[in-house]
Amino acid sequence: MKARVLSILCSGFLCTGISAQAQGIFQNLGFESATIVPVSGGQVVDFGQAFPGWTGYVGGVQQFVAVYNGLFLDTAGFSIIDGGFTNPFGEPGGLIQGNFTAVLMSGITGVLQPADATLAQTGLVPAGTESLRFRAHLDNLSSSDTFSVALGGQTLSLIPLQAGANFIIYEADIHTWAGQTAELDFTCIAQRPHHSDTYLYLDSIQFSTVTVPEPGVFGLSALGALLLGWRGLWRQR
Repeated sequence: MKARVLSILCSGFLCTGISAQAQGIFQNLGFESATIVPVSGGQVVDFGQAFPGWTGYVGGVQQFVAVYNGLFLDTAGFSIIDGGFTNPFGEPGGLIQGNFTAVLMSGITGVLQPADATLAQTGLVPAGTESLRFRAHLDNLSSSDTFSVALGGQTLSLIPLQAGANFIIYEADIHTWAGQTAELDFTCIAQRPHHSDTYLYLDSIQFSTVTVPEPGVFGLSALGALLLGWRGLWRQR
């Protein structure tokens, strides 16, 4: 199926979105290094220019193009958005911070099979790192929408820390990878069976020297209620 594009289409932190000076260090973690050069005058852009330092995979197959300020309706892929993006679904998903935000879209491939979308980068986890933090929004189009984050091939246990206007700050304990080279993967997981695309808005990835606290039972309950209320509010809008 052809992709149909909607044309409305360091206090405590280490290694932020600034481009790395040394080889092997994670770079472009805030997606601010994007260069937007439309291919053939359309909304399609070169993946390497839109996501310097990152590699994108759909169903395990590397991708070489992305869309700019647009979303696929059914097809898995990637988009780079800025302040000119308007969400066609009325969801809060959009620009999170800075000039650019990445969007991972899981859906179907040309053989009409559900396919996950994975944004990956291999680099050196800075010495002294305790946790990984990032801002993300997962759309509310289906109760089955989900995503995962892995480091060194191990899926991380994510803790939601705080809800913002159009994002949630997540944190994960990664102290065992400090000083090691590892692959960092963000995966937007496709619905199986497929009903609609799943969209993950991602930004502001940081390696932090702050230790992940042990969550208390009451703290978890309060945070859970906060997140449920936040999602319910946007469902009503």
